[in-house]
Amino acid sequence: MSVFTRPCGSEGCRKKHWHYAFCIRNVRYRGSLPEARTKHEAEQAETKLRSEVFEGRFGRPTGSQPFVDFVEEVYLPWARQNKRSWKHDEFRAATICASRQFKGKTFAQITPVQVEKFKQERRATKSRRGTDRSAASVNRELELLSKIFTLARKYKVTEQSNPCADVQHLPEPSKRVRYLLDEEEPRLLAQLVGKRAHLRPLVVVALGTGMRLGDQLNLRWAQVDFQHNLVHVPNSKTGQEYDVPMNQDVRRELQALKRASASAEYVFLSVRTGTRIKEVKKGFKTACRLAGISDFRWHDLRHTFGTRMGAPATAPTRSRS
Repeated sequence: MSVFTRPCGSEGCRKKHWHYAFCIRNVRYRGSLPEARTKHEAEQAETKLRSEVFEGRFGRPTGSQPFVDFVEEVYLPWARQNKRSWKHDEFRAATICASRQFKGKTFAQITPVQVEKFKQERRATKSRRGTDRSAASVNRELELLSKIFTLARKYKVTEQSNPCADVQHLPEPSKRVRYLLDEEEPRLLAQLVGKRAHLRPLVVVALGTGMRLGDQLNLRWAQVDFQHNLVHVPNSKTGQEYDVPMNQDVRRELQALKRASASAEYVFLSVRTGTRIKEVKKGFKTACRLAGISDFRWHDLRHTFGTRMGAPATAPTRSRS
């Protein structure tokens, strides 16, 4: 018998009520048995419900809407309106909907077992680059799947409990922390010349302000205040604007850019196209390799800023205004 007790849920109430949960023909049925006072009564009621399901007299099971239809018609439009990371949701949702664990199934047919199988299958596949798929990548897909179920419950599409709640995420390695060493900085800047010269102002601003790359590439001159030595940053991640003070190096680089492109809208422009720079990965990777700097990514410049800001006054750090 699949009956169990659960706390009432009302504030201050310590009572427990009987509930049922069973699966017939790959459809899950769940609900409460408010009239049952003992386990025997709950089991009798559950047996009656099972019989009514077989005889076709039990009401339509909750969660009968197709999972893929809900994702495409409800969740993704909702994500585009409410989430800055909706583009990530789109490609991850495509993967989830194409999985044999969810394709063609209703919400009622999706159990923790299907979610666990999906997790294991994704972990065993290769990425588009042919490398082993990371635990972090699979975990982000599980988080999206959980969010889809949460929204479905909110909109009363299903009363099923979230099956993702019973599936453990894959263990991820400890968070990587890397910052630019004092002796590495001059070597890196020395490589930002010629066809990589456009990266030098970006690197200096990143080291001096801690701005995210996306915020830098979208920075407009209207947001640079030389009079008060501030950069007004509309945060692309949180949506909340913040102000960053300029040190001498940052001010010098930005003033040089302003003189070179006084009529431009964006701060960081591509010499080749005359429009804003959209990508730095390839040139930056090459500069790090030529400078003999290993295991270093652009976001580590932000880590470097944070490390230097927290360093003691006696530490050999870059001077700041």
